[in-house]
Amino acid sequence: MKTLYLHIGTPKTATSSIQKFLAQNREVLESKGYVFPKSLHRYLNVNSRRNGHFLVRKVEKAEGGRDHELEKQYLQEGYDLIAKEFQTYDHVILSDESVWFASSYSCKDLFTDLKKQADDNHYQVKIIVYLRRQDTFFLSRWNQAVKQNVGYSSVLSCDEYIRKTLKKDGKILNYAHKLDQIADIFGADNLIVRRFEPTSWVDGSIIHDFMEAIGIPVTESFMELEEDANLRLGKNETEIKRIVNTVPNLSREEVAYLGQALKTLSADGTKEKPSEMLSVEELEEFLAPYEAGNTYVAETYLKDGKPLFSQQIKNVPKWDVDNPQMLPDVIAFFSSVSIDLYRRSAEQETEIRKLQKETERLRYENERLRNRFMQFMWKVKHPFRTLWNRVFKRK
Repeated sequence: MKTLYLHIGTPKTATSSIQKFLAQNREVLESKGYVFPKSLHRYLNVNSRRNGHFLVRKVEKAEGGRDHELEKQYLQEGYDLIAKEFQTYDHVILSDESVWFASSYSCKDLFTDLKKQADDNHYQVKIIVYLRRQDTFFLSRWNQAVKQNVGYSSVLSCDEYIRKTLKKDGKILNYAHKLDQIADIFGADNLIVRRFEPTSWVDGSIIHDFMEAIGIPVTESFMELEEDANLRLGKNETEIKRIVNTVPNLSREEVAYLGQALKTLSADGTKEKPSEMLSVEELEEFLAPYEAGNTYVAETYLKDGKPLFSQQIKNVPKWDVDNPQMLPDVIAFFSSVSIDLYRRSAEQETEIRKLQKETERLRYENERLRNRFMQFMWKVKHPFRTLWNRVFKRK
């Protein structure tokens, strides 16, 4: 039967790497009867490889606000694209990590609507989802918000983020309830649940693991993905970035520039002493509500006799903004930015001087050519006088 594979994340589980691999191996996939369609439209601040984004029905205008008419149009065009691809291929792959969140909040009918489309067009849907332990998932979302300066969360401390958003975002952390909702619509056999844990992946690779989930082993015909340099900010660097985010009206280019400087500092993780954003007691309290649900997910959807996640909690102190390394990191950050801006300024001054010299040379050359042209025009205008002068000058 024709099969639509819908990869829904969850967020911060290497979805970008999976999408990049699928995009760069389109021809190989198509030779095996699979297609990873190109997105028909571009969405504001959304990578074009997220070809399932039309399902979340969120089209933002450049000037702000939602375009609801385009959302309906793009949704129907996306469904039409699936039907069109099934005329050529037996398997269609869509991927977008925001489906996990949107289907719990802004698009609660997302899955039921997709199921109706599948039934009407005679194809089945298999949902692929990767899960990571709730604390790492939640804190990774906060880290990403700070790193990209997205939304009000980007200026919240970790404790503030948990206090203000945990209750609201609880739906996306209750894996058991969410998976049961999806299984009720598509059937448990069509729900492929994987752990976001390297020790559980095929060949220790998230890419190989995903490809096995859709039924294709990775052979030499595929182009392997280069190591992703999407480095997570260190704890001190995240705090610096959080404070920088309070500066009003930062452009995307400025956010990217400052973020890159902090990534460079984060790359040297040896200077950071082991710590966690939550204390041992706080972590235990955070994870307790999900323990029974995680056991249920492991027994119901993975069925391998193993717990869903390791419950091990590192016995390290909670990160403190007043840690001894904080001041050196602040100085290192502003020093690196200042030095980089100085060097860029010096390079620009050197380039300006070169351009000024070239401009002066061209101005001189232009004046010389102008004089020669004027002489030529005079000769053309007075041909007999020119001839007379040349004849008698020779004598």
